[in-house]
Amino acid sequence: MNSVLIQELLAVYALGLVMVIGLGRLRVPPVVSLILTGLLAGPSGLGLVADPEHLDELAEVGVGLLLFTVGLEFSVTELRRIWKTVLAGGALQMTATVIAVTALATGLGLVALPTALLLGAFVAMSSTAVVIRGLGERNEIDAPHGRLTVGVLLFQDLAVVVALLLVPALSGQVLLADVPAELGRAVVALAAVGVIGRLLLPPMLRTVIRARRREVFPFALLLASVGTAWLCSLLGLPTAVGAFFGGLVLAESEFSHQAHAEIRPVRDLLASLFFISLGMIIDLGAMVARLDVLALVVVGIIVGKGLITSVIFLGLRQPARISVLTGLALAQVGEFSFILGRAGIEAGLIRPALWQLLLGASAVTMLLTPAALAVAPRVAAAVARLLPQPGDPGSSPARPRRGHVVVLGYGLGGQLIAAALRNAERPYFVLELNGGTVLGALAAGVPIAYGDATNPAALEAAGVAHAAAVVIILTDPEASRSAVRVVRALSPGIPVVVRTRYRLEAERLKALGATVVVVEELEASLEVLGQLLARLGLAGNRIEATLETLRHEAVVRTLRAPDTPLGDLPALLRDASVATDELGAGDWAVGRTIAETALRAETGASVVGVVRGEAHLAGPSPELRLEAGDLLYLIGPRETVERARARLRQGP
Repeated sequence: MNSVLIQELLAVYALGLVMVIGLGRLRVPPVVSLILTGLLAGPSGLGLVADPEHLDELAEVGVGLLLFTVGLEFSVTELRRIWKTVLAGGALQMTATVIAVTALATGLGLVALPTALLLGAFVAMSSTAVVIRGLGERNEIDAPHGRLTVGVLLFQDLAVVVALLLVPALSGQVLLADVPAELGRAVVALAAVGVIGRLLLPPMLRTVIRARRREVFPFALLLASVGTAWLCSLLGLPTAVGAFFGGLVLAESEFSHQAHAEIRPVRDLLASLFFISLGMIIDLGAMVARLDVLALVVVGIIVGKGLITSVIFLGLRQPARISVLTGLALAQVGEFSFILGRAGIEAGLIRPALWQLLLGASAVTMLLTPAALAVAPRVAAAVARLLPQPGDPGSSPARPRRGHVVVLGYGLGGQLIAAALRNAERPYFVLELNGGTVLGALAAGVPIAYGDATNPAALEAAGVAHAAAVVIILTDPEASRSAVRVVRALSPGIPVVVRTRYRLEAERLKALGATVVVVEELEASLEVLGQLLARLGLAGNRIEATLETLRHEAVVRTLRAPDTPLGDLPALLRDASVATDELGAGDWAVGRTIAETALRAETGASVVGVVRGEAHLAGPSPELRLEAGDLLYLIGPRETVERARARLRQGP
């Protein structure tokens, strides 16, 4: 490696470090930061690298490693589970986008048909790295639209391999009539690579592991990725395709997780050069001169892809809100589009001026993705109000008229709640958005309907206005917030219990009117702590007291204003907890008045409410005589409440 190349690498990585950190504070995706780094470092910027071709060979290795890790992340088991989404949503989204772009480009006479088809494939790809990071920051990967989005992204990542194989046919290097034969040859070649890889790679890695030399494992992985890429090149296939299949061979093996962990730092280091090299070939002057065209292309990509994807999922009978959220999440150009574009340039399909426009527009769409994800819930809610909701997939049982519990969401949490209500002989009704889940629950006799928990009509039909309570067990934070708003509009006084993942989300839900918010993050941590203390030999009562204290402090921190010191809260609010106690026929307190129990004097706890049948007595008289079945509301520090419970059972 000559000194000029070392100097250039130091310069671009130093500038890249500053750009990624600095722009990261503005929530700019790392891929866009790297492209801007190349723009600044290249000939049209600061000129830190006079000839970008110096870095191309290292960048090509980075692309190979990038596709190798994509292959590692592919799970055949996961693909089987979501095959309907992958085949239907992904295939239709890509096909419709390619057709729309091709028709527009050829109809306006901008490019020839082969180039238009390649442009369609270029635009159809979305950014896996940018979208998954954005959904993760918003805690929406496990939401219904998050699962749909990830499924389509998986399909697109796999489709880039097929698109790379079709580039020679589009460029005329292969005759159109010979395309089926060439694809067949490619399939045979890939099958050969897969068989050879399956026979050689796992035994090689097992031998490496038995050598007990940790430092040789990354070498073996580099050999596996570069070796399969080289083997594919010998068979006339793109090297990136070979690297992908090398990762795919190891995806279901026992080495996949460790392989991904070992190869990722090298991949990130070299793949970053690919995006930097893209930025270096951007002509800033040409971009500024065609700023109006650039803006038009950016708007066309975002609006067009968002609209196409939304309509496709609406056609697949997904709710309007989920369809729009998925469409806007995928409304950008992806990192693998650049790999496809580079192949198009080498094949002579894309002219330099067009490539400049595509590069600039793609970077801007990535840059706008966080903003698109932020505005998507409001756009989706507006569209959902205009469009009818899909019907129930099956005949739903009759909804209870009043006094029932409405359960929103029928995942594991919703199923546990429904089972508990069933055992307690309390009426309930469930709304769920997963059609398969609804059909299975209907077959089991569960009172459930297919409906969107954020839709006022669905909640009104579920009887929220006359229900006893609403429980929200949804995986989508935005949907939970919307559901609380709608429930409060339909029934201002109804108890609303919400499960959420993070404590900060609880603040928003409480502000919207949730009665109780149960935080998974908090409860799971307390359960881990309880198990730890039990194994350390602490007594059960001490463990319970510790967990209750921590839970109470966390709740107070969540609900108090940020600028209110904890010590300024009233002592009763800081130290007290409210608990319920139902009297049994044999309890000492039955037949005595509240005054005769002397709870406050003897234990420190007070009776602040009594529920007797349909009667709700707040601030009951001391002369109220207690009966079996009365539900008492006790208030006081935890230890006083426990003493009061013991006195109610056993007496003095």
